Amino acid sequence: MKHEENNRTNRHSEASDFLHDKKAADQLFQNIVSELELNPSLTRHSGCAYHRRFIGRYVLRGTCVLAAACLFAFCGTGFLQKPAISRVKAAPSSNAASATVTFQVDALFPVRDVSASLNEKTINVDTLGNNGYSIEVSENGYLLLEVVSISGIRSEQGLSIDSIDDQAPVIVSHMHTGSLIEIHVRDIGDSGVDYDGIYATTSSGTIKPESFDAADGLVVFPYPSEDMYITIPDKNGNRLVSLLQPADESGTEESR
Repeated sequence: MKHEENNRTNRHSEASDFLHDKKAADQLFQNIVSELELNPSLTRHSGCAYHRRFIGRYVLRGTCVLAAACLFAFCGTGFLQKPAISRVKAAPSSNAASATVTFQVDALFPVRDVSASLNEKTINVDTLGNNGYSIEVSENGYLLLEVVSISGIRSEQGLSIDSIDDQAPVIVSHMHTGSLIEIHVRDIGDSGVDYDGIYATTSSGTIKPESFDAADGLVVFPYPSEDMYITIPDKNGNRLVSLLQPADESGTEESR
C-alpha cells in the first residue's frame, strides 16, 4: 500500500514537472517571438519558418543599409561638388544696341541661385530650361556670372562685353560751298548714323538739313550766319554735338 502511494506521489510530481517545463518552454517561445517581432499566434512547431523569416528580415535590413550607404556616398559627392559654368556665349544684336549672353550650369543637383551683375549692377537672368540661362545686356563692361549650389558652394565666371555701340558718330570733314555747308560724317560704332535725327540749333531755333546722302555720309546745312550747334545721333542713341562757327574776317571757319 505504501509502495503504491509512493508511485502515485512520483507520478504526480512528474506531471507537475512536465507542466512546469511546458509553461517555461511556452514562455521562452513567446519571449523569442516578441523579440523577433514575429506573429505570436503561430506555434513553436513553426520554428523553421521563423528561422527563415528571421534570416530574411536581417538580410533585407543589411541590404537596405548597404544601399543607403552607397546612395549617401554617391549623393554626398554631388552635394559637395562645385557647380560649373560652361558654354558662355555673347552674341551682339544686329544693330549693336544690346547683346545676349547665354551659358550652361553643370551640377548634379538643382542649384540654389543663379545671378549676374554688369559693372557691379545686378541684372536679370532668364531661365531657358535644361540648365541653360540667358542675359540681355545693353552696355559694355565687365559681366560677372555667379552660381550657388544647394550646399552653398559658389562658382563664378566673368567676361568682358565690348560689342555694344556706345560711340557717337564723328565729323570727318566739312566744306563751305556757296550758301551751304557740306559735312561728311561717319559712325565709328556698328549701329549706323541716324540721318533722320540730325538737326542744328541756333539762337533763331532749330534747323533741319537741306539734304543728306547716307551712302556717302554727307549732310548739307545752310551756311550759318552765327554759331550753329549740329547734333548727329546714331541708331543706338549716341549723339555728337558739334559747334560750327561762321568764317571770321580772315575767312577761317571753326568746327568743334
